[in-house]
Amino acid sequence: MARYKQFLRICQQWPLDSTKEGRDIAVAIRQGVAKAFKEGENTQVNAAECDRVYTSLERLNTGHWNNKYPRRKPTTFTGLTLEDYKLVLASESLTDMQETKKSSWQRIKERFSGQEDSKDV
Repeated sequence: MARYKQFLRICQQWPLDSTKEGRDIAVAIRQGVAKAFKEGENTQVNAAECDRVYTSLERLNTGHWNNKYPRRKPTTFTGLTLEDYKLVLASESLTDMQETKKSSWQRIKERFSGQEDSKDV
């Protein structure tokens, strides 16, 4: 199978996370493939490096490391679960955290300069 087609298959299989706008690894992988294969199948690539990257992505995509080193508990050292992390790392949650980090002076300045969000109006 051609290397380009292998990478396209990885891109199709890798799930998109709609909660991470602009920060999703699937988007970064798609952009990397588009950049590396500018001419599609006709692009000249370093075969060894290309195979190494493909193997790494394939292992991550298939859960190779999760299967080889299974977790004993469904939590991390912080006690949070995967669902907790997904909630915290969602773009909406990060935006809310950035808003709470603003000082009173910054909020007043934004209010009078007309820069406040439409959801606050």
